[in-house]
Amino acid sequence: MIDFSLQHILQDSPYDITLSEAGFIFLTDNGIHYRVSFDEEDIVLGGCKTYQFILQNVEHARAPHDPKIEETVLAIINEFFRSNQHVLLYVCDTSDGKEGGRNRLFLRWFERHATPDRFTICTANANVEGEMVYIAIIIDNSNPNLQAITDDFNQTAEALTNKPE
Repeated sequence: MIDFSLQHILQDSPYDITLSEAGFIFLTDNGIHYRVSFDEEDIVLGGCKTYQFILQNVEHARAPHDPKIEETVLAIINEFFRSNQHVLLYVCDTSDGKEGGRNRLFLRWFERHATPDRFTICTANANVEGEMVYIAIIIDNSNPNLQAITDDFNQTAEALTNKPE
């Protein structure tokens, strides 16, 4: 179970957010609904639970550049780490061939807005059944299991990237 304070998120989010069973929902100035959710995975890294971060454009509408989306998503992620010592897993959607761009965008968001030296980000990519899969984990540096988490991730990533086709 993840603890969240919607009040903390709203202090830093430029968009109004509602929390439902499906996750955090917000509507952009361009009329596009986004959903942010965290799904618990069966993966344990360094003894910590892992939650997959999911960002979904609900209507699958073409979305013009909107820096408020970035700020809103990062407000939610910051609250995830403020309230929990879990591992955040990010796997890029491969449904439309734009996974490389998504990976670069998400990592750039973190580089621009994350508090310096607050997070460790480990990345990996592998060709799985003919598709390039981009994966990242994000850990708060205050997590006492940081080294064990990164070691587990790196071992798993190495096994995936060296897997025979």
